[in-house]
Amino acid sequence: MRNKKLLATSLASVMVLSTLLSGCGGDDAQSSAGGESSDQASDSDSSAASDDSTTADDGTASDDGASQEAGGDREKVDGLMYAEGLPIVDDGAYSFSLFVDAQDGGNTLMFPVLKEQTGVDVEVQGFAYDIAREKYSLALGSGDYADCIGGWILSASDVLTYGVDMGIFVPLEEYFEKYCPKITEVLNLEGVREAMTAPDGHIYSIPYAIEAPLVDYNPCVNMRWLENVNMEMPTTTEEFREVLRAFKEQDANGNGDPNDEIPLSGSPENLHLGYLCGYFGCSIDNNGFTMDGDQLVFGATSQQYKKGIEYLASLYAEGLIDPELFTQDAPTWSARGGQDIFGACIMYASGDINPYPAGTIPEWEAVPVLKGEGVDKPVWLRNTYGTSVLKNQVVITDNAEHPEIICRWWDNFFELDNAVMSQHGDENVVTKHEDGSYTKIDIATMSEEDQEKYSWGNLWPQSLPKYIPAGFKVKEEVEAYQETVPRDALYEPYLTENTVPSTWPDLENAEELSELQTAIKDYVTQCQAKWVSGQSDINADWDSYLAQLDKLGLDRLLELKGAVKAE
Repeated sequence: MRNKKLLATSLASVMVLSTLLSGCGGDDAQSSAGGESSDQASDSDSSAASDDSTTADDGTASDDGASQEAGGDREKVDGLMYAEGLPIVDDGAYSFSLFVDAQDGGNTLMFPVLKEQTGVDVEVQGFAYDIAREKYSLALGSGDYADCIGGWILSASDVLTYGVDMGIFVPLEEYFEKYCPKITEVLNLEGVREAMTAPDGHIYSIPYAIEAPLVDYNPCVNMRWLENVNMEMPTTTEEFREVLRAFKEQDANGNGDPNDEIPLSGSPENLHLGYLCGYFGCSIDNNGFTMDGDQLVFGATSQQYKKGIEYLASLYAEGLIDPELFTQDAPTWSARGGQDIFGACIMYASGDINPYPAGTIPEWEAVPVLKGEGVDKPVWLRNTYGTSVLKNQVVITDNAEHPEIICRWWDNFFELDNAVMSQHGDENVVTKHEDGSYTKIDIATMSEEDQEKYSWGNLWPQSLPKYIPAGFKVKEEVEAYQETVPRDALYEPYLTENTVPSTWPDLENAEELSELQTAIKDYVTQCQAKWVSGQSDINADWDSYLAQLDKLGLDRLLELKGAVKAE
């Protein structure tokens, strides 16, 4: 029998626990800098550092910078923010704007919940990625930007340019130390604080540390199709070609139409065709890099990479690859995948196109790391060591009047109850038990409307941070099959020893590095698409391709990144 004590009723205990946490008063002067220049903000910081006292609500001095709420037992900072506990402010006393790339506009289940908990209003400005990226750049140029900016649109170079250099993104570590115990817990995880700290010693963004698979995107094959054509899982590139041919030539999906099958497709936003070149000895990321031991290598100039692209081009020439591979958008690809016309796909997991009920094993399985012709041991680029640290997912700008309130808002979101809701749903879906464990019902038993309501993307903008401790699991009435677990085990013997490092670029050369990397990445991607699709021949273009990379500044890029070029 499920315990009926729901998440909503557990918030009271969270509030009680929160009040037991000791918080420091005071306020970093930069929090009130508003639209000041970075020099003015710096001067304010110096002034604040020399004077630890502030004024309480009644005008008397307070050593810790906090004031006693009239008629209450909780302290306020600057007469506005409670130093600890919930709500963070009196209802409606403070609001901030949040700009984020979010496919659904960002108006998800969690924001009303967080408003009720904190008293803070959040004006969510959510746009699809491409639109968000354009609006974000225009806003930073005009000065009309939100108080808080988040999502995949941010980069490490942005943090250096708009944070370290220009002071538009404000340092946050003092607010974390004073008011944010959950964020501090994340920062104290192994390697997180180091990754988050910019070259000037400040932390400019909300941390995002998550458990992550060793492999992120890879080809998967539909096992029902494989059975229908009487074939085994391939182990070599030529065996894979034979499987794709069978998918094309036979009625592999069994619907009576022998001409509607597309042997191989892939997620438009995450093709990672360079990964597959590891079949021939060089698996590269979308920037063209790979690892040789602990050495960063630009692999998009290697003969192994060239052989991999030649192989993919030969598949395309036979009609074995989706002709819309480079032209369709993600929603179109996903919808087509749901029509049972793809036999193999490059994707994160089968749920990208074919969601399957909990308690069942999907029809899709990971294709193993294939052995290319003449290759002793293929390789695959390691994505993580088991944890990912995303160091530039949310920043707070100098337009925010009270960054400390926004930091506390994020800290409250990191509480486990909220993290669970953002990942699984509210009390209608998840039950919290007295022992602190959580159980989730099978949403497949709910109406189609409710299933949509509690779908992952409608709970929280998934480009924004959340914090779920490593090893924590919500027990489901019907456990979902974890596709990434067998995939990691299958790929681990072939993974590079190290991941491509995510390091801060040298501050002095950050802008140059960003421009070089963008230009070279775009060129490599464009050439990859035209070669695979047969618009041009890689053998005919190879020398001019290498020459153009040199003109674009590849040698300088390698110098700045401490990398070498593969021959």
